[in-house]
Amino acid sequence: MRGKRPSVDEATAISMRDVMQKRGPDGAGFWFHENSMLAHRRLAIRDVTDAGAQPMATPDGRFQIVYNGELYNDKELRAELLGIGAVPGGFRSDCDTETILWAFATWGQDTWNRLRGMFSIGVYDTVAHRLSLARDPLGIKPLYYHLGVGEVVFASEVNAILAHPNVTPEPDMAMASAYLSTVRSVMGHRTMFEGVHAMRPGEALIFDATSGDVGLFKHHGGVAVAGQEDTELLEHTRLMVADSAARHLASDVKVDAFLSGGLDSTVLCREASLRTGGLHAWCSSLERGDGGSEDASHACEAADFLGIEHSEISIGRNRFVSRWTDMVSELGVPLSTPNEIAIHDLCLAVRKSGTKVILSGEGADEIFGGYEMTLQAAADFELDPTDTRGGGQYQLDSSAWVAPHLKERLLTTRSFKDAGADAWVHQHYGETFGACQKEMGVEGTALDAHLRFLRHQNLPGLLQRLDTSSMLASVEGRTPFADVEILSFAEALPMVSKFQPSVNNGTSTLAVAVTGKLALRRAYKGLIPTSIETRAKHSFPLPFESWLADSAETLKRSDFAREFFAADMRMAVAADPSTHWRFAWPMINLSLWGQHWWG
Repeated sequence: MRGKRPSVDEATAISMRDVMQKRGPDGAGFWFHENSMLAHRRLAIRDVTDAGAQPMATPDGRFQIVYNGELYNDKELRAELLGIGAVPGGFRSDCDTETILWAFATWGQDTWNRLRGMFSIGVYDTVAHRLSLARDPLGIKPLYYHLGVGEVVFASEVNAILAHPNVTPEPDMAMASAYLSTVRSVMGHRTMFEGVHAMRPGEALIFDATSGDVGLFKHHGGVAVAGQEDTELLEHTRLMVADSAARHLASDVKVDAFLSGGLDSTVLCREASLRTGGLHAWCSSLERGDGGSEDASHACEAADFLGIEHSEISIGRNRFVSRWTDMVSELGVPLSTPNEIAIHDLCLAVRKSGTKVILSGEGADEIFGGYEMTLQAAADFELDPTDTRGGGQYQLDSSAWVAPHLKERLLTTRSFKDAGADAWVHQHYGETFGACQKEMGVEGTALDAHLRFLRHQNLPGLLQRLDTSSMLASVEGRTPFADVEILSFAEALPMVSKFQPSVNNGTSTLAVAVTGKLALRRAYKGLIPTSIETRAKHSFPLPFESWLADSAETLKRSDFAREFFAADMRMAVAADPSTHWRFAWPMINLSLWGQHWWG
């Protein structure tokens, strides 16, 4: 608040900042003025000189910015700002941070609608005494906040906020229970901790330091694209993907790419290799003795076809188990899927090679309709268009690690009560699906709503997984498919251009292939190996089920686990985690998380 000093001193603020050192090992900055402090850790990607250091200010000192992310329409915005004379004396750096700073000084809150990129941003106006926060529309970059008495604390990691002496880590019991079903540590505004909130994708916050008022509102970027005829569609699909890939290569340091041998990563590697002097691709594989990896063989085939260099990094049981424990401790939250460990391990190798930026294929499935089994099941599900709760309940039940109806037996009586008997997660899923139906309008089908739900609910979790696992290795993950213009283009396409379900005539399923991402597959037919173009959706075959026993003792040791889980269920899972792997993965994660914070 105006007239008051921040609740922490400079040394404490710097120690909070340095909790995030791995997110920004290349530099650190700090700014303090009257009632406000901004602190920043830098991973230098654009203009790696001191000219790109943060916090960054306008020459008159009015606006101060801290920013994490990348701006992919930097060139266009700079030209527009210079054209209207908004930057006296011209830009002082080649850093996109300065572009956003001048954009905000010129357009204020409308700036967020003009940005094409991934971002979490904080800007303080020393004249109006207002703090403005914003997160990108797809939620690629995280942003968390805590509301104190007349004060806002915000950061890119929950850990940094919990390092504030006045913020006590207390578990959000409803989220802890929801995590068992969803393996998500963020849902809507909720995190795993009471009082620590997440900005939603495409959300902005304004804090008035004079009145103490806080306001949240939605913003959205991107330009809608009308549908095209089939031939035009395929060409336009390639042009849109190629443009996004080219923009995501903008960097003053080397950019590499993940290559799993799937459709998405192969397409990105093709487009990136055409625009770089020598793309290096990275693939995760299993150590010898832990089974084969179909991804590795397809990745090798793709690399040979594209003529690019590629490296395989293998992960085995011992590495998986040790990194799992370390990651939960370092991040302060339970992990999402087991693949988060493999992604992080791969990013450690990428960073060790000297690379700071990696392209990844997240977003293609949720935007172009790639989850064939999920969408087929949704197509077969008879949904009452007026029943928003039914659609949300179907999504929750069909994707749950631990089925919601088992919670009352799995949790202690007290913890199940403290979790509100899962009422919140049911409400959240119902409201989210209802919003998806509303967005689709009267012409949208139930299948359209289900795909939209995957984009709203599933994609932020995958993007969070990439951000946490890559930034923990001091590597910036970029997602050309998760781009506002790609999204606008794909959402203007009819479902038949994305996914074609099998047709059930009541007695038998007709012989119509279950095929997802049709526009993407057809657009790149002949431009990538046929075996990859026609390859169905696969997850990395990590045999984690057989590795869970090495961490199961945590279920017995953790005080939190003993208080949260019913004794008979906890001991049964601890005794045979491989058989009960759908229970064991989220239960052990919660036990590691609880043990880290509360013993």
